[in-house]
Amino acid sequence: MSHLAERKEKACLNCGAAIHGRFCHICGQENIEPKESFWHLVTHFVYDLTHFDGKFFSTLKYLLFKPGFLSHEYLRGRRASYLHPIRMYVFTSAIFFLVFFSMHKEEETVKFNEKQPTAAELIKKLEKKRAELKESITDSMPAIARVPLLTALTMTDSDLALIKRDTTAKKNLKTVGGNNNNVNILNFSSKDTTYKSVEAYDSVQKQLPASQKDNWIQQRFAKQNLHLKEKYHNDGKAILEAILAKFKHMFPQMLFVSLPLFALMLKLLYVRRKNFFYVNHVVYTIHLYCGTFIIILAGILTDSLVKLMYEKENGWVNGIFTLATLFFWYKSMRNFYEQRRAKTILKYCLVFFLSCFIMALIFTIFFIFSAMAI
Repeated sequence: MSHLAERKEKACLNCGAAIHGRFCHICGQENIEPKESFWHLVTHFVYDLTHFDGKFFSTLKYLLFKPGFLSHEYLRGRRASYLHPIRMYVFTSAIFFLVFFSMHKEEETVKFNEKQPTAAELIKKLEKKRAELKESITDSMPAIARVPLLTALTMTDSDLALIKRDTTAKKNLKTVGGNNNNVNILNFSSKDTTYKSVEAYDSVQKQLPASQKDNWIQQRFAKQNLHLKEKYHNDGKAILEAILAKFKHMFPQMLFVSLPLFALMLKLLYVRRKNFFYVNHVVYTIHLYCGTFIIILAGILTDSLVKLMYEKENGWVNGIFTLATLFFWYKSMRNFYEQRRAKTILKYCLVFFLSCFIMALIFTIFFIFSAMAI
């Protein structure tokens, strides 16, 4: 409420409705004099800021130490004393990802498994590729399409003979990378590796009969694969690093997409609870995510502080906050849905495994999208 003088006129300046009291019952605007000083603007800003902080910290207390309580309060209509779930989610997720991305710098390189394939594994891979190439070459195929396939078949035969003759010549192979650098991220078959550029691939596809052409999805993936190999000079490790960097910055979108799916999963698990509508599960999921953000954020900051003090890795910190997150999920389910302990534990386990499946599906989709967006 403002400290400005109340207007004597009882018509709302915003909607024109007749006012009974200090606030309009139609739009909620306060009936005060429209003229205000610069000092009033400053004090109004400070009041709004401290009012938000007060709501935030009181909401935070109940969110962390009485899991499920805020969701119950919201569904009962008791909302004025607490921060709105959407505002809470926006605020906590913004702080969480700000800290998360500041802790993981762009210049940090991704560590990959550098294990080298054995000669036997390479021979098996070459033989499989040779069989696929031979199967793809047909007499009815136009000459322009057969040339790159025959060239790839010749190179594969050459590599196969070389590795069988000298098992230490893994790095000299041309068609499969013994050093993990010749990686095809998005190809569906060995045919994608026979083209040097997108233009060469398009030229061959135009010459093929309709029955032998790749479908739209195969063409889209094959072209992107060739584009990545050209852009990063056929360096599979550089391609993976670029994709993972893009993928990492899509975490906020992934979690936001997972939220309604998680709520839908809860709706199906508690389908017999007729007093819970889908929106009730959405509100609960938002509070669950907010609490999880805060606990993980506290774990990240504590781990950084311990590393700064002792200058070494401390796995026990992550272990403690992981257990705290798992306990928070269980306690919130127990308090919000108010079921017996045994039934809550059973559904908690189902939620855990189903949420892992949902996140794996979302991560796969967004990983492919990241690869296609570079």
